[in-house]
Amino acid sequence: DGTCWAIVQNALLQLRQGAQRFEVDDAIPARHFSDVVVETNGVFWVATSDGLFRYAPFCWRSPADIPQLNSYIHAMAEDREDRLWVASLNGLNLLHNEHWTNYPFPADIATNVSDIRVVFALTNGTVAMEAGNRLLQFDPVTGNFHFAKSPNATDVRLLGLLKDGALCVELAGGGDNKAEPSKLAVFNGADFSPLPFAQPELGAGNEPQALCASQNGGFWLSTRKGITRYRDKKWQTFTPSIQSAAGNIACIAEIAEGKLWCGIEDKIWEFDGNTWTLLWAGFEHVNAMIKAQDGSVWVASDNGLHRFFHGTWTVNGTEEGLPTVAVREVFQDHRGNFWAATASGLCEYHPESDPDPPRTYVQNLAERNNTVREGSIVNISFNAVDKWKYTPEDRLLYSYRLDGQDWSPYQEQRNVSFLDLPAGKHTFYVRSMDRNWNVDPKPARLEFAVALPWYLETRLLLISAAGLGGALFFAGLAFNRHRRLVRSYAEVEAKVALRTKQLELANQELFHSQKMNALGTLAAGIAHDFNNILSIIKGSAQIIETNLDDQDKIRTRTERIKTVVEQGAGIVKAMLGFSRTSDNQLALCDINSIVSETIKLLGDRFLREVEVQFTPANPLPEVPASKDFIQQILLNFIFNAAEAMTGKRRQIILSAAQSDRLPPTLALKPAAAPSYVMVSVKDFGTGIAPEIMPRIFEPFFTTKAFSTRRGTGLGLSMVYELARQMDAGLGVESMQGQGSVFTLILPVRDLPMDSEEKSDKLK
Repeated sequence: DGTCWAIVQNALLQLRQGAQRFEVDDAIPARHFSDVVVETNGVFWVATSDGLFRYAPFCWRSPADIPQLNSYIHAMAEDREDRLWVASLNGLNLLHNEHWTNYPFPADIATNVSDIRVVFALTNGTVAMEAGNRLLQFDPVTGNFHFAKSPNATDVRLLGLLKDGALCVELAGGGDNKAEPSKLAVFNGADFSPLPFAQPELGAGNEPQALCASQNGGFWLSTRKGITRYRDKKWQTFTPSIQSAAGNIACIAEIAEGKLWCGIEDKIWEFDGNTWTLLWAGFEHVNAMIKAQDGSVWVASDNGLHRFFHGTWTVNGTEEGLPTVAVREVFQDHRGNFWAATASGLCEYHPESDPDPPRTYVQNLAERNNTVREGSIVNISFNAVDKWKYTPEDRLLYSYRLDGQDWSPYQEQRNVSFLDLPAGKHTFYVRSMDRNWNVDPKPARLEFAVALPWYLETRLLLISAAGLGGALFFAGLAFNRHRRLVRSYAEVEAKVALRTKQLELANQELFHSQKMNALGTLAAGIAHDFNNILSIIKGSAQIIETNLDDQDKIRTRTERIKTVVEQGAGIVKAMLGFSRTSDNQLALCDINSIVSETIKLLGDRFLREVEVQFTPANPLPEVPASKDFIQQILLNFIFNAAEAMTGKRRQIILSAAQSDRLPPTLALKPAAAPSYVMVSVKDFGTGIAPEIMPRIFEPFFTTKAFSTRRGTGLGLSMVYELARQMDAGLGVESMQGQGSVFTLILPVRDLPMDSEEKSDKLK
């Protein structure tokens, strides 16, 4: 709008169009201004010490800073050259090609134009105004104002334009007979001429007020007593049957063919040719009314600018940018732009300043689960927020509907009540609209239910009766079965005890069987190791026998015999410890030594076929566990790893470590402890498919051929049971084609009291 804004460190400045200096804008009470960002349409943001502020121009704005347009505006009109004429206290103003020109009234006639009522643009290019019951004419070519002289009349009242563009006027007060009634005449911009048809019946108390050309070629004429219509070369008068509808009809507008809206004092009445209907009341005084191009109706009144659109009345006031609520006239130009003539200046409507609709919210009912009893009053509250607060929250309008019914008219009320709703589910929708007629495209929704009292629900009574009969039947059946269960309870308890004892024995035998199977697997490799030891002893003995005089050779061979004998004794000791049946009580164990002894059990033959590496971790705390259980678990892991590797790289890596965190994937979770000792067995075999991973610890589940030599599927299930008995955990990680890692997780904690006592006794 030609305004220049600026910020300095401690102030916001404004330079209006045509002004010579900046003025301080005190709308923001901030002590420091730091930054600004500019959007389109005159919107900008200011960062201040008091927060972020957004400036946006009003939807109704005065056209730049033109002093003559900031005063009282009488009326306006548009000619055939799309020039807008506005009559103000300071003269006649012209808007053409976005440029304003002011034509001040001459001093000799300025005193007679204090109350210009209407302005009309004539077909000859001149502008006619009614000033003090006289016709004031302006010629844009010469720029001169003059009063048109009418023959035989002292008063001239401008009524409106006919279809051909001629101005219809009322001539009164002329001739010798002062009581002669006024007459209608036509003014073409140069001369007055009588109407080309018969005069209507006018007289004292029935003076004409306004004229409106109709769509069918005739026109409507409002008088103090009613409405007169000229059609088909005849006049027809309609007097309101309702006394309150009669009076001073200030303005009229044809809404549809044969349907007329009349502004009478503080009300709008509708006349359809037969019936008068009151449409709306509450105006302080209706000044002007037009039908817009989009079909809406605009009404200028002393308490704001009202618009009727889609069945709803909405009012604009100072909150939307009007300088005052007293609006003299409303006008729509050829471009579709709206103008409002007010007592404090001219305003143009800019709907693009506020394109964003508000957002609507609905609150849940106070009742639980949004369910109310039948006959209760359903109170629903809702609200909305305009995005940039162009429309304050208390000025937003709301429309609602229930269960697919028609939408209600928009109103400011933010709650609604429903009484005597039928039982069942109901859906409530509400949408909001701001004062710029932006409607929320997504109405808020609330679903609630109305429930019948239980004693009125027929289905509930039938279900209750059926349920009672079923309950009695099943109660008798249950009592009979209870007697049978009491008799058989002792038998079942005895059988359970017997089966439990048998299961414990079978479990011990299965563990021992698995242990002996592993021992048998180890025997073949160990026999080869003992053959090597015996061969060394035999060879050394022969050398000693043939070299009895050579003390050095005898000493060397003797030392070798002692070494291999100790090696054999160690193997025998490990085998005896592994094969011996024990009570498997928990004791504090050194994991590094247990893993080393387990590897010795494998023998040289196994170790030549498979490379076994062990990476101990020092120091490791002792953990409460069973040495036999750990060796059995590790041997199962090692044998499975050896069978899983078919390529050239047959390598098994054992490692021990301590950690205070558990692996992400666990097959069995260990007991809670501050830290854990973990023993991992890693191979580079075929890996485990993801679809069978959850089943590897199931009893009798195996992917090998079902035979005694290839396995029964009990190895890993026994591993799971042994680990569970020690409160240990198991972890498995595998990737097809790359290998698997099985991990035994032992919690680091104190030895239980009974285990400690038994351990002391054994020591």
